[in-house]
Amino acid sequence: MFRHRLPAYSPLSLRAVLAGAATLLDGESDRVVAALLQAQYGPRRIVLTDSGTSALILALRGALAAGPGARVALPAYCCYDIVAAAAGADVSVVLYDVDPETLAPDLASLEAALRQGAGAVVVAHLYGVPVDLAPISSLAARAGALVIEDAAQGAGAIVNGRVVGTSGSLAILSFGRGKGVTAGAGGALLAHDASGLEVLGRAEMQLGASPRGWSVLGGTLAQWLLARSSVYALPASLPFLRLGETIYRAPRQPQRLSRCAAGVLAVTWRFVASETEYRRQRANRLISRLGPQGPFAPVRVPAGHVPGYLRLPVIASPLARREALTSQARRLGVMPGYPTTLAELEACRTRCVNRHSFFPGARMLVTRLCTLPTHSRASERDYRALEAWLDQIAERLSGPWSPREAAAPQPGYRVG
Repeated sequence: MFRHRLPAYSPLSLRAVLAGAATLLDGESDRVVAALLQAQYGPRRIVLTDSGTSALILALRGALAAGPGARVALPAYCCYDIVAAAAGADVSVVLYDVDPETLAPDLASLEAALRQGAGAVVVAHLYGVPVDLAPISSLAARAGALVIEDAAQGAGAIVNGRVVGTSGSLAILSFGRGKGVTAGAGGALLAHDASGLEVLGRAEMQLGASPRGWSVLGGTLAQWLLARSSVYALPASLPFLRLGETIYRAPRQPQRLSRCAAGVLAVTWRFVASETEYRRQRANRLISRLGPQGPFAPVRVPAGHVPGYLRLPVIASPLARREALTSQARRLGVMPGYPTTLAELEACRTRCVNRHSFFPGARMLVTRLCTLPTHSRASERDYRALEAWLDQIAERLSGPWSPREAAAPQPGYRVG
């Protein structure tokens, strides 16, 4: 049977879909969701939103005075949705570079971004690999900037005993399709200190009543049906659907979490711990398979950090990266990372004040990073096929190479 593995997966049962349908007329599920988030993250206040992007829009609107004079520092390598949030909040962007070995902010580059007037800093935990916010918060405090922790991809990651999403003034969560826990759609904005509380107070005034979420019901039903390799193979084979591609989506006016999404999330939340542990076990198995000198080098995780491994990010040698872009690799769930830096993204150019700078870490990740699936929906047979493919690549492409290899600066860029 023709199979196409999902690159990422959030557990979703038929029971959860039916629970979402049952809550279309019931407005109580949002209280259940708020209680679950309170127990997990311990925030001082919570606002539930229709997406993680909406949560970040509200955070930026509340933290910065809207208009071209307000600036937010964003990682040069990240999901395009953070640019959509900056557009939705109507703020300018100052980019900072990312360390390709750890996916953490390059502190010298971040400090330079803060000197350019950024009033807020967004830090993202990419692919479930956690970032220690302590040094970042120190830099931000000296510059008088607010730290917004983008934990949309946090997926159960832990830093020094604390789950990600608990260390910034504000935290962003997402409950989309591939975020580890799903509501079909949705997000949350969490406040952890007085500055965060002030932002949330302004954010909540911009939101109306919770919509029922009929479209979310249809989306979750489709998501449940497609979470099978044999079923997913059909839409994945149709290029015009662009499944798995990174696409810029224009921002929309933020709304509250729908009743349907709250009902779904109240059920799927119980799967979070077991799915996170499964992903860690699969990731560690793959890491041991890759070896220290192979053509795929896993992103380094510092001591005291426990990844959630939404996907396993690896830095590929130039030839291995080519193999990772083939149709065979796609069918195994292997996917490239983000295809451009945010500096090169058309939607970011008009509002990015340092777009002509060169970000070597981000450029290296664009040309070298790819991800391997870790989720429970892939079978043992699927993982053995993936391991066999990795073994074949390692055998054919053996030889020394440096995972720190980066693209050379191109005309029109400046370093720093």
